[in-house]
Amino acid sequence: MSKAISKTIKKVCEKVGSTKIVLITNHLKIDGNLYVDNGKCEECHDDVLAITNALVCRLNDYCTCEDDNCTCNDYVCFKYDWLNVSVDSIVAYSIIED
Repeated sequence: MSKAISKTIKKVCEKVGSTKIVLITNHLKIDGNLYVDNGKCEECHDDVLAITNALVCRLNDYCTCEDDNCTCNDYVCFKYDWLNVSVDSIVAYSIIED
């Protein structure tokens, strides 16, 4: 995806009224909240998306079991308070409505 995707994602989040986001790269699934700078730095992050409360999981090892108490993904997922994701690595994204 191009650098313009960062602006598109921000606009969609604004329109939907949610910052919850899922990003997919070739190897990772990233859940978190898009950091919104409220116009303080319009062009600062054209090539990266800043994600807060990020949960990063490797796709190859990702479990899809239906068990409510599933802990299969605990060893393949990593939590970060802040994560910058290169827009060049994004293959797909989804905005999750609150």
